[in-house]
Amino acid sequence: MNRLIKYVLINLLYVVVFAFTGSVHATVRVLNNGGGTNASNALEVTIADSTQMQIKRLGSGQLYQPGTYPSGSYPYNSLLDNGVYIRYNNRIYGANHFAYSAATIYNSFSISSVQPGSTSQGVTQSTTSSLSLTSSILSSPTVSIVWKYTYPLDYITAEVTVTIPATATVSTGNPIRYYHAVDTYLGGNDNGCGVRYTDTNGKLVVGTYPLTNGTCPSSTSLPANLDVVESFRERNGKFDHHCVGYWSDFWSTATSNPPACSISKSGSLADSITTTYQDTGAAIEFDFTAPGIYTFSYDFVVGSTFVPNYDHFEIRHAGTATLCPTEVKVLACLSSTVPCPDDQLVSSGELKGSLTVSPTTPTVTDTPDPFTLGSNQSIGTVTMQGSAAATYTLGVSGLTKTPLSGVKCWNTTTSSQSCSFTFTNTPCVNTFECMENSLTYNNRTTNSSLRNPLYTKVIGADFDIDVVALLANGNQSAYNSTTGLTVQLVSDNAGACGATVVATKALTFAASDGGRKKVTFSASDILRPHPNLRCKVTDAGLAKTGCSSDNFAIRPTSLSVTSVSPQQLSPSHTSAPVRRAGTDTFSVTVSTNELTYTGTPKVDSGKLETHAAGVTSVGQVNGTFGAANLGVSSGSAFTYSEVGHFRFKVEGIYDDTYAAVDSANGDCENSFADTDDTRTPKKLGCKFGNKTVSNYIGRFIPDHFKVTAGTSYTDGCGTFTYYDQDPGLITPFVLEAKNAADVTTQYYTGNYAVFGLSNWNNYSFQMKTDAGTPITSGATIAASSVSTSGTWGAGIANVQAGHKVTRPASAVPPEMIRISAQPSGVDGGVTVSSATRVDVFTLSASNPTYPAFRFGRLAVTSAHGSELLPLSVPIEAQYWNGTGFKRNINDSCTTIPLSSIVMTNYRGNLNACETQLTGASSMNKGVLYMRLSAPGITGTTPNTGSVDLEVNLRAAGGGEMTCNSASQSAATSGSIPWFGTTDPIGRATFGIYKAPIIYMRENF
Repeated sequence: MNRLIKYVLINLLYVVVFAFTGSVHATVRVLNNGGGTNASNALEVTIADSTQMQIKRLGSGQLYQPGTYPSGSYPYNSLLDNGVYIRYNNRIYGANHFAYSAATIYNSFSISSVQPGSTSQGVTQSTTSSLSLTSSILSSPTVSIVWKYTYPLDYITAEVTVTIPATATVSTGNPIRYYHAVDTYLGGNDNGCGVRYTDTNGKLVVGTYPLTNGTCPSSTSLPANLDVVESFRERNGKFDHHCVGYWSDFWSTATSNPPACSISKSGSLADSITTTYQDTGAAIEFDFTAPGIYTFSYDFVVGSTFVPNYDHFEIRHAGTATLCPTEVKVLACLSSTVPCPDDQLVSSGELKGSLTVSPTTPTVTDTPDPFTLGSNQSIGTVTMQGSAAATYTLGVSGLTKTPLSGVKCWNTTTSSQSCSFTFTNTPCVNTFECMENSLTYNNRTTNSSLRNPLYTKVIGADFDIDVVALLANGNQSAYNSTTGLTVQLVSDNAGACGATVVATKALTFAASDGGRKKVTFSASDILRPHPNLRCKVTDAGLAKTGCSSDNFAIRPTSLSVTSVSPQQLSPSHTSAPVRRAGTDTFSVTVSTNELTYTGTPKVDSGKLETHAAGVTSVGQVNGTFGAANLGVSSGSAFTYSEVGHFRFKVEGIYDDTYAAVDSANGDCENSFADTDDTRTPKKLGCKFGNKTVSNYIGRFIPDHFKVTAGTSYTDGCGTFTYYDQDPGLITPFVLEAKNAADVTTQYYTGNYAVFGLSNWNNYSFQMKTDAGTPITSGATIAASSVSTSGTWGAGIANVQAGHKVTRPASAVPPEMIRISAQPSGVDGGVTVSSATRVDVFTLSASNPTYPAFRFGRLAVTSAHGSELLPLSVPIEAQYWNGTGFKRNINDSCTTIPLSSIVMTNYRGNLNACETQLTGASSMNKGVLYMRLSAPGITGTTPNTGSVDLEVNLRAAGGGEMTCNSASQSAATSGSIPWFGTTDPIGRATFGIYKAPIIYMRENF
């Protein structure tokens, strides 16, 4: 049908409609009134109470007929062939027009006024259509349609509620159908192409678009650079059916083979899309088969199909505030959910706008204006401050990007959607903070990690605190008190202000104070120290109370050492009583002279002074003080790890935990400072201690001795030792004076080292076989003539002990022995000893065996020779090897002075000193050769005969003589008792026995 035929039908039907229909309603609403005239003022939407509408864009109507607008009363201008139609119980309800007269007008239909009255960027205006199908109140279905337009978008949104009473006639076979059908005009071209596609948001779009030629390119996508598209778009809920086709098909009443897009037929729309370039229209359908309340929404697009990139603009607020500045949060949300989920916030690009209130008086200021959201912040903060009590509706204007669903508000107090906000007539202060004088105030409301500290104070000194009046947002308030404040120092109660009041001061606030003022507490205000206080500020007139965010301590100035035990006024190495180092306890009592002090002092072992005045002790004091009672703390189980005496130096006893609430946050220095004359504010020391030295404590002695075996020893004769040899075996080892922890005491030296190192008996030496079994030979160990030696130095002595092992009564085989020691001594009436017996020698690579002992004897071998020649007489060192005596070839140490060899019992013609002793006095491989000079001839008489040679092993007998020269001399005593008790004797004979040779020439 061409446009001329369409025009003729319009005029004929216009006459018929007005002839048979009276005026029953006369309500028309306009969204964005005055808009739609150019590219900069978007759409103007005119809606009649019958749901017929016209949309103006770029100065022209976009629905057929383009120059026609609803006006007057129903049936208005019947040239508008569009509207909402309801099929109920085989009847179509809706508006009739030039192309359709089969509808039954609604029993009642109305449309509400537009809210808000004006629009701007991002503001959503709405009006509501209310439709009732029949006169039956109980069974008639009703329809409510909220028409929304958000400036400057290219679509209008219909939010529909269909209510079907339980008594309504509805079933699967007799459904209720909701249609919205339009005759499109496409910006001046009545012809178009059908299109159906799913957009990037997953919503179905059905409609039509114009062409510049007569061939439709596609029914599933839009060509590029379209100026206008008229379409329906799903929003909440899906279309049950839809149709895009020839314009008059929608209004056909044919019962036989009705068109696919007919809304009069009993069946549904055919879900078909025309692909023919022609005069088009579009319709959507929602179906209902049972009673209930159904909601859905859709957009009718006129212009661009662009969908805003966020759903709604959201204002979050508390619903009410005082006259102090208050904060609201603004954000752009991708989701329709209110409040907006955190993962749906717009956090890219840039979105600007201004917060608005309605009404505009009394004045409300807001900062910043405009606000900015996007990549810089996803949630913005706008600070509002009211000038008087009033209730407003919050909104937004000037948005640079328009939301899909306009502006929504969330009341965070009631957890409900509401844009209503009330300022109450309450002065501008919310709470109070106390902080250190002159420090910069930090807003902990916006950043809870920041601090407003209060520093440690010292009892007996004045101090200042600043009181700060705060707004609800944590900013400093320009508070002006009319009744004055009460500032109290109170006990801390689990991070809050407690009930115990320590001190109270009155404070006034003037406007010139700028919301911050200093309060001074003098020494007389606070009489006792307190470890954990807070500052509480109260404005009774406003019923406002604030508690300081920080707590602090007022600490004592010092500790006094009132008693120590055992006490020594003048240290001495002979003083008593004594205490073993690290074992025996001593006691200390300290006092702060402050009855409320309940702290627990500590000992600083780095501040101990030895009995040598001025020398810092390396010793450690172990033990703890008990918690103070009435300011006094004692400890009776202290031990000292060193020997001698010590005393506590200044600050040797201290408390570093009393001000723990401050030290944990750096609100005091790690020092003992009671004053600070260099900084403002003053920062004092966390610690306090004794300010004078204590009396000496002690005397302390070692807890025990410890022997550390040596790895070498010295045999009496090179590689062995004879039983009874003296000097005999020498064993070096280390002796240490130890405390209870087995640590060497450094001050066991000089007069304080009482243990006698030179007394062999102090060591309690014992011996066993190398296998560790008892000695069975009868030999015993004793001190040798070599004194045991050693010197104490820093608790250590390198001891050299000489031992003599007695000679058994009868010959025994060689034997290796082990020697052990267990030192013990008495000091001050207390015995100090080694806890265990320890060998003084341990095997090593250089000494892989234990010391060896041999049972020895001397043998003088008888000899004979010519009186004309010297005679060599061997003296042999022998030892018992278990079966007999044999030469001790390992003996190169025995020395026999010639003067100790007695010459006696001369016989024959041999007289005293006619032969004389000469030769070496030391053994070589177990033998010593004495040389007797040739007796010769006296006159003509040969000096033949014999002489007995006796070696003195011990003391010389009376009258014993020897010849070491031409005249006799007294024989000397021997000093080799380890060869027994019987002196060995041999005989030298000259000229008595015939020699086996006639003559032997000797060359010299």
